[in-house]
Amino acid sequence: MYLKTRAIVLKNTNYSESSIISKIYTREFGVKTYILRGIRKGKSKIRTSMIQPLSIVEIDVYQKTNSSINTIKDLRNSPILFEIQDDIVKKTVAMFMTEIINLCLTEEVGDKELFDFLENQIIDLEQKELSVLFPCIFMLKLCNYLGVFPQGRFTKETPFFSYEEGIFTNKSDIYTASEESSQVISHLIHGGNVNFKPSTTARKIVLNSIIKYYQFHVIRNKKVKSIDILSEILN
Repeated sequence: MYLKTRAIVLKNTNYSESSIISKIYTREFGVKTYILRGIRKGKSKIRTSMIQPLSIVEIDVYQKTNSSINTIKDLRNSPILFEIQDDIVKKTVAMFMTEIINLCLTEEVGDKELFDFLENQIIDLEQKELSVLFPCIFMLKLCNYLGVFPQGRFTKETPFFSYEEGIFTNKSDIYTASEESSQVISHLIHGGNVNFKPSTTARKIVLNSIIKYYQFHVIRNKKVKSIDILSEILN
């Protein structure tokens, strides 16, 4: 049957001499795999530039009930992400976001609230001035939709954030963030000023602390490969 949905492109893989297989997160059906036939040889009105990772698209698909790979019949960018395509810093942040989303989302189940959140985050990246803390804020907000939002806050009595427990504690060990990182994480969790700017070194440590938290609760020790280049770009 033919269906329409909004979607976010996550990953593309060349297939045969002329086609591409795309992993796409759809608003209606969750993570799906689609084939775009002839797109690499100019045989399709859909161009490869239209399906760059993190592109927001509207798609018409031919969906078979028992098929793992279905066919995209039509695709439209909505909107076109000019800033993300042209700005090297935003492009790097988009690459990082795409990797995080790919690691976190695997289910073929629609979640409209999660989709709308991701779409709004991408549009914010496209349209707004980029905060150096955007990747940290994105990951912490995403926790809420993944069911692992950290609890508590930084205080004199609880100055350490526990990766394992997802709370602020008075114990410091290899499974807790430093006091400085914990204070920044608490500031961001509780809606602190996004213009707040910790040092470059502190930002890198905070981002790595949040990734460690994800490795405990969401991505199960999988490595985030784009973190190094992101850390270099966001100086």
